[in-house]
Amino acid sequence: MASGFVFLCAAHAPAGAVSTHAGGGTAHARAGHATHATPHAATASEQRIRQQLEAARTAHETLLAREQQQAHDLEARRREEQQAREQARADAEKAASLSAATVDATARLQQTEQQAADLDDRIKDLHAEQAALRQQLSAQVARLAPLLPLAERLSLYPADTLLAVPLPADRAVTGLLVVHGMMTDIARQARAIHDRRARLLALDDELASQQQQMRQVVTQRETQRDTVNRAAHAALEAQQRSNAAAQSATQAVEDAARRASSVQDAITRIEETEDQAEKNLEQAARAAERAHNMQAATAARRQAHEMADGAGPGISTANASAGAPVAGTVLTAWGHPTESGPATGITYAPPSRASVRAPCTGRIDFAGPFRTYGQMMILDCGKHYRFVLAGLGEIAVAAGQQVSHGAAVGQMPQWSGSGARPTLFVQLRHGGSTVNPAPYL
Repeated sequence: MASGFVFLCAAHAPAGAVSTHAGGGTAHARAGHATHATPHAATASEQRIRQQLEAARTAHETLLAREQQQAHDLEARRREEQQAREQARADAEKAASLSAATVDATARLQQTEQQAADLDDRIKDLHAEQAALRQQLSAQVARLAPLLPLAERLSLYPADTLLAVPLPADRAVTGLLVVHGMMTDIARQARAIHDRRARLLALDDELASQQQQMRQVVTQRETQRDTVNRAAHAALEAQQRSNAAAQSATQAVEDAARRASSVQDAITRIEETEDQAEKNLEQAARAAERAHNMQAATAARRQAHEMADGAGPGISTANASAGAPVAGTVLTAWGHPTESGPATGITYAPPSRASVRAPCTGRIDFAGPFRTYGQMMILDCGKHYRFVLAGLGEIAVAAGQQVSHGAAVGQMPQWSGSGARPTLFVQLRHGGSTVNPAPYL
């Protein structure tokens, strides 16, 4: 009975009370302590796991946010690039349109410049003729001066003059004949002097008229020149914006030409650079196709085809209607003997600040200073034909610009008439060979 009572008390007593009994109760207390320590350890481990999970979740969310931001930035850059390409295309089209709009105005300007040059030559000829006539008049007056006193005496006292010294009849007759001949010569010289003086007066009138016409032509020329220059510079600014908005193979082509040692080397380098650009565009098109970006593939392949087809329609004698690229006269014709051999182009002697026109429709490959050629441009006419124009004073086009046949591309330096006269050298190349440009101008 007692033991049973103890058992019941142990079963219903608090845990602390059980620890006061025999050894069995002490072991039970140790087991109870161990049971309470395990949940604390598990809670700390779970907290660490939770922290790690939270950190991983935060890192994952940060990574996702970063990827989304990168995707957003990439899309924004693509949109900006697309806008830049569209802006570049619009500016290039505007430049081409503005260049084409200068064709008629530049043609009229060149006619006016040629008229002014012809008038200037005529005025110079009139001045030269006046100087020659005055010199002739002075010489005739000098020759006639000694005879004038005798002629005057004969006219006043013919008998006394002829009979001042008694002479035989035959000598008197001879004297009369001499006097008659002398008077005839005096009369002829007098008429010549009169005619030359009349011619001088006519020259003075013609010179005054030509100078008046020259002033009107010069005024008209300056007005037309200002109009053409404004239009040409507007086209140049549009092309420069296009080049800045979207760089393409244009810069590589111009850099290749600038590094060249000669014109022939420049043409070779340009063609090599364009060939490489075509290959690069084809590779870009294939890469875009693999990435399923058909829009980029189509654009790259279109640009490659445009480069392969050439920048212009080529040249032919059928479209050679714009005339010489500059007013003035031909100084050296194609094949003419020079110090370095037969001329490989045509050299023009133009008026001061004369406008220069594009000799074909095409694209500017290079525009700027080049070696000893001064300001030079290379114009790709298509089908591997290129015009080289060297010696300009100012260039009104930029590399990559599309120009129309006869459009304004620059002007010659100013020339006052003293010192070396500026000249324009025009060369036509087909690949690596020079061609006579005359039939195509």
